[in-house]
Amino acid sequence: MKLTEKYISQLIRHLRKSGPVILLESQMKEHPASTKSYIAFKPTAWIKAWKDQIEVMKKGESEWFQEKAWDAFKNFREEQQDWLFGYLGYDLKNELEDLYSHNKELIGAPDLFFMNPGFLLEIDLHNQIKVLRGELPDELDSAQNSGFSVQPTRQFSADEYIRLVENAKLDIYEGEYYEINLSHPIEFDFEGDPLALYDAMKAAGPVPFGSYLHIDDIDICCASPERFLAKKGDHVRSQPIKGTASRQGESEQTLKLLQESEKERAENLMIVDLVRNDLSRVSIEGSVLVSGLFEIQSFETVHQMVSTVECRVSEATDSLDVLKACFPMGSMTGAPKISAMKAIEDYENYKRGIYSGAIGYIDPEGDFDFNVVIRTAIIQQSKLVYPVGGAITSDSDAQAEWEETLVKARAITNILREGN
Repeated sequence: MKLTEKYISQLIRHLRKSGPVILLESQMKEHPASTKSYIAFKPTAWIKAWKDQIEVMKKGESEWFQEKAWDAFKNFREEQQDWLFGYLGYDLKNELEDLYSHNKELIGAPDLFFMNPGFLLEIDLHNQIKVLRGELPDELDSAQNSGFSVQPTRQFSADEYIRLVENAKLDIYEGEYYEINLSHPIEFDFEGDPLALYDAMKAAGPVPFGSYLHIDDIDICCASPERFLAKKGDHVRSQPIKGTASRQGESEQTLKLLQESEKERAENLMIVDLVRNDLSRVSIEGSVLVSGLFEIQSFETVHQMVSTVECRVSEATDSLDVLKACFPMGSMTGAPKISAMKAIEDYENYKRGIYSGAIGYIDPEGDFDFNVVIRTAIIQQSKLVYPVGGAITSDSDAQAEWEETLVKARAITNILREGN
């Protein structure tokens, strides 16, 4: 059976009425990173974590207890030994390292959510489907896309962000770190259907790592171009993105400028080295290699500089230990990672939450694929948050860095202004 885009939207709209649903979607069929898509629904078990407060549901019964989130997740996976779909929130860093966050939460989402689906649909790059478990509904609701509307409520000013950049550059000159990713949230009042927003984001600019998640009163609309980490057998791959140029105007000229930019290459290489170091903590000795460096990938509104770092891991290495060694993605922190994350908490005024984390799946054999949560609208009831950011180095021009965050935001802000 072959699915249409309309059917996929109708199916998800139908399924989410009765519980959590997760769509992981390779929207760019020709992109080298694109792979299968999945729709996961009807959880037979799930785990949610708010710091050390854990909720586990199995067979319809929920249990609350206190445990470190990562330990609880590892125990949950060992018990399930099955497909798991969900996300890792950025603030898990506080448990994985000696870190903290006293900033305010903009969205009250769990730090971690994973579910074992009772219904699982696999979609290949030709939209052919395979029902891995469960059954497709006989009938879907005829209700059509209801659209959405937004009203901006809060955004950093240029002066605020430029001041952050200048302060970070002083830290860099003093040797605190040599690259840091600074972000700022754009906030909106939201009315309408979050899935309509996801569909509009996809139509405006398809990506290889799109995802839509509906969990309780939270909807996540993710248009990520970036792979955090993938594992297949003993092979692990990370593909950090660092380096952005707008596709407006002279596209060929901007592409060439990005390819030849010493600043962008330096930023990219710093994160490549960080990822190499993270992978070396769990890899077979001598197996870490950079198989692609400074490659340019083009999307609807931007060109991006992408590198690929790979390694092999032993059969005895647990999949969650691989994720733990590399989380969060270095492209979202800076380097050295821990120093940069400490500074991020001082300079930013909000908890990143799902933003900068990872969305993906783990299969029964322990293989997995996770994106980096960027270009993502996070909606809770009538509130929408869309964070944007960029890498700061000693060579950064503060005004240019501000403008780069606006370039990254353009894909969503244009859609939000137009509505649907």
